Amino acid sequence: MIFVLINIILLFFLAFILFYTEKIRFLKKDSSNILLDILKRYPDLYKAFKKTTLDPMTFSIPGLFKTQTLETDSKKLDDCYDITPQGLAVTENHIFISAYCYSHEHHSVIFMLDKKENDPPKTMVLKDRTHAGGLVYDKNRQCLWVCSAAKNHGRVSAILKDDILNYQYMPNSEIIPYYHSVNFPTIPQASFITIKENSFFAGTFDKTKNGVVIKMTFEKEEDFTNNDNLDETIDIPKRAQSMAFYKEYCLISQSFGPVSSKIYIFSNEQLSSGKLNSKTALKIIKTPPYLEQIAVYDAHLYAIFESGARNYRKKTAISLWKL
Repeated sequence: MIFVLINIILLFFLAFILFYTEKIRFLKKDSSNILLDILKRYPDLYKAFKKTTLDPMTFSIPGLFKTQTLETDSKKLDDCYDITPQGLAVTENHIFISAYCYSHEHHSVIFMLDKKENDPPKTMVLKDRTHAGGLVYDKNRQCLWVCSAAKNHGRVSAILKDDILNYQYMPNSEIIPYYHSVNFPTIPQASFITIKENSFFAGTFDKTKNGVVIKMTFEKEEDFTNNDNLDETIDIPKRAQSMAFYKEYCLISQSFGPVSSKIYIFSNEQLSSGKLNSKTALKIIKTPPYLEQIAVYDAHLYAIFESGARNYRKKTAISLWKL
């Protein structure tokens, strides 16, 4: 018994040494070399990344070390050191990143990055202290949708493009307004969202059983009215973090804990069946741990990881501070 206990302690000690040796090795490298070293462990990602002709190909995730936002109780401006990135939306000129306070002491925020100019990111403070999740930009209605807070059901809220462009956080520390909200009474919360044509998809994250996506269809392309009679329910793999579409394919990111994340690729025909099973995926792409939302713009896949946030940096030797 003592021999077994000694071996367990030795194995734990060895794992501890290997973890921090790997972490120190990465910290000593140039950030671009770190990214390439990480991607080399994931052949599908590395091959696609090397073929990418975008300039730039990566964007630094803002606010990981300090973000100014509102303190929850006092509603006063405060520094948050626990900002954790979650959602991602991409347009022709901008990238939007949602992030929440891990310690739940501050309001969630959305960062807006300019894809073509190296300007400081714009920070938008959200109304509620929600675990800000998925984002998607809606070209038809010219707004950014974000998963927002509701009691015992899912809700997503729209922020108009004009409000985003006109928003000035300083000096008044104002909260950016929601123009319209959509409720999803059949799911406990909306963890992620995406849009395909004139249909809206809101999904739940469940770490122990399959998740659910609700497909909602708008009545008109530029109107916010939806037809509840057209709602559909789709079963998805457990631990799903986001959904995206590319041509005739549906992509779902899956992640939980410090192990490799996955991107499942399904056909639109499989999606139409109402059941997406991880065992029947057309392809499975492994990625670094703590993958959150994926987004497709043109022919490029964008991915954001939460491993660069303070409370996750200590959980993995692989920390990604760029999307």
